[in-house]
Amino acid sequence: MRILIIGGGAAGGTAAQFARKTDRKANITIIDAEPYGQYSRCGLPYALRGDTTDERLVEFGPEWFERNGVEALYRYRVKSVDFSEKTVKIEGKDDIEYDRLVIATGARPWKPPIKGIENDGVFFLRTLDDLKGIREWIGDRKKVVIVGAGLIGLESAESFVRLGMDVAIVEFLSYPLPTMVDEDIGMEVEKILEKNGVKGYYSHEVTEVRGNPVSSVIIRNREDGSEIELEADIVVVSTGNSPNTEMFPDIEKGRRGHIRVNGRSETSVKDVFAAGDCTEYLDFVTGKYVPMGMGTMAVRQGMAAGTNAVGGSLEIQPFIGTRTTELFGMEIAGVGATAHVLKENDIDFVTGRFRGRDLPDYMDGREISVRVLASGEGRILGAQIIGRDASWRISMFAEAIIKKDTVRNLSLLETPYAPPIAPTVDPTSVACTIASMRLRRRK
Repeated sequence: MRILIIGGGAAGGTAAQFARKTDRKANITIIDAEPYGQYSRCGLPYALRGDTTDERLVEFGPEWFERNGVEALYRYRVKSVDFSEKTVKIEGKDDIEYDRLVIATGARPWKPPIKGIENDGVFFLRTLDDLKGIREWIGDRKKVVIVGAGLIGLESAESFVRLGMDVAIVEFLSYPLPTMVDEDIGMEVEKILEKNGVKGYYSHEVTEVRGNPVSSVIIRNREDGSEIELEADIVVVSTGNSPNTEMFPDIEKGRRGHIRVNGRSETSVKDVFAAGDCTEYLDFVTGKYVPMGMGTMAVRQGMAAGTNAVGGSLEIQPFIGTRTTELFGMEIAGVGATAHVLKENDIDFVTGRFRGRDLPDYMDGREISVRVLASGEGRILGAQIIGRDASWRISMFAEAIIKKDTVRNLSLLETPYAPPIAPTVDPTSVACTIASMRLRRRK
């Protein structure tokens, strides 16, 4: 059996590994335009600041795949795919036939319509080559403007601060991490950024990059239309991604061009699977298809695609969006739907918000904020936490969402307690108690 995988990132590389684990005899080939093998895109901001190296970001290089019986065709670009003939056309190489195909072509940075965005000194941070380009450009330059306050934008902001640079962030929406947390948690993130020297311009958009090489950017206030000019000798654009799916016209896609897949990573075309940032998959809370864009899902979809492509059986659960980061020593985590998503989908909900400390009062713990969102029946739909150990606390909410558990049950959950570790009643339980009380008042 010939398994062909287009794309060697987290999804494609994982698909190859699980295809090989499931079938030791299958003929497996990866085609990838980059030369590095499977590496962590999420680690790029951390390599920029020096917490790791470019070499260590590569988790499975070309040699690893070759040693494990996977043919690795790197620095090759796919031109087209003929699903009916089961052939793939490649630049500079003969066509390749396949029995099963895995599409893991990922995504590319979305370029907003900004005048001068092609000028020297404007970068994206999506690939190892992007990282190398930014590092070479910085030199003795000191002023950076980051366009977009999502995860990569904010993690990059911290990296530039640690490199001794002046950092400004321009965000189209009214607070940072707008797709990850609600406004009240976002405002706390904003305070952390400000405290650490990051200037934030929210509800603003960049309209022009001036100078070639860049010398400044023009930003416009979306509320009153006023404009400001910010000095900049490097601009990093982090405004989301577009799927690399144009070469697959005969496959079912979503509104934004992502390939639609099921829990087995199967597409609408027989014997064709897809995984990672080029796909969209069912959201557990809303029941609607949403674009993928997280390393966790790329790996899980790759596991399913590779296993099922060689005749195994693996189905992953719907997407719940468990997410986390750390900014200037503070953990931020979220899972499930935000209030914006629930309103957009006409889903009735209540919230419970608690801001306290993560240790008993007499132990001088750190501040922690917990926000939980529940349906009118009390079922947990989402949660957000900012504070120490936010990531492990959010995992409890992730399990609760999948199990369709309620805020009442979690409010009564016996959580671990010891003075130097956690209070007698965990902040997560308090937030759930507040949400339960609001539900009772409705009745």
